[in-house]
Amino acid sequence: MVHIQFLLLDHLGIDKLHASVGSSLGGMCSLNAAALYPDRVNRVISISGCARSHPSSIAMRYLQRRCIMTDPAWMKGQYYGKSYPKMGMKLAREIATITYRSGPEWEQRFGNKRINESDEPSLCPSFLIESYIEHQGETFCNKYDPNSLLYISKAMDLFDMSEGFDSLQEGLARITCPVMIIGVQTDILFPVWQQRDLFELLKKSGNEAVTYYELNSIYGHDTFLLDVNNVGAAVKVIYVYISLIEVVLEN
Repeated sequence: MVHIQFLLLDHLGIDKLHASVGSSLGGMCSLNAAALYPDRVNRVISISGCARSHPSSIAMRYLQRRCIMTDPAWMKGQYYGKSYPKMGMKLAREIATITYRSGPEWEQRFGNKRINESDEPSLCPSFLIESYIEHQGETFCNKYDPNSLLYISKAMDLFDMSEGFDSLQEGLARITCPVMIIGVQTDILFPVWQQRDLFELLKKSGNEAVTYYELNSIYGHDTFLLDVNNVGAAVKVIYVYISLIEVVLEN
């Protein structure tokens, strides 16, 4: 995936990146870009990323893929011009939505509130949180190509900076440019300890220009999409700090 990105940069005539910035899978690609093309990346900003996918994240994405692939309309990926696995996409998005946000946000927004307090108990959606999850699935299911989702999801599962090396630390040692790591305390898809570990591993690998910032946001993994003011402020502050480190190291 990163090799393709750099083929595009070649086509555009861009020899070197001032910074490779990304969130989630983008944050993982940014790390890999600095490892694979150290002479073409000046610095990295990785937000809610990791050095290697965790089993719990892999399991959740596996369920999403199964939702799509067990939909008869998927037709083993040959659905173009014939059908569309809408129900599979809807269920996959509903599962994904749960991993993208956080319990504190759910409690603050929905609690145990009912859709209609006067309704008799039934197996239909009764709680506001159920209605919200269903809405997310319904609004997304026709917006994205199912096969694209399958391949991008699998790419995230397979991501491992230690591939071809004896350890993560050895694999990360290829990243010699300044790196900024941002984590979110309520992230359940990429738990914050993964960003803390990434920060420590980069330091142990010999990188002297690594910084870490942790956000206390209620939006979970989607913080980089929803809490843009705090994310932007963190990037700005630490970017200035990285620039100062570069000046010190040069002198």
